[in-house]
Amino acid sequence: MLTPEDINQEIKEYNEAKLEIIRQNPWLIPASIALMTIPMAVSIHGFWKNAQLKKRLKIEREKTKQLQNGKNSLPKIRPFHNF
Repeated sequence: MLTPEDINQEIKEYNEAKLEIIRQNPWLIPASIALMTIPMAVSIHGFWKNAQLKKRLKIEREKTKQLQNGKNSLPKIRPFHNF
C-alpha cells in the first residue's frame, strides 16, 4: 500500500508531466477549452429549444381541448327547425 508521501510524489510527477506537455504544445489550451465548450453550448441550446417546444405543444393541446369543449357546448342549429 502506498503511503501518503508516495501518493503525493506520484501526483506531483503526473502534474509535472502534464505541464511539460502543455509547455511544448501551448495550442492545446484553447483546443481543449473548445472541445469542452462546444458540446456544452450545444446541450444548453438543445435543452432550451426542447423547453420552448414543450411549452408550445402544451398550448396547442389546450387550444384543441378548448375548441372541442366549445363545439360540444354550442347548441346544434338545424336549418328550418328554429321556429
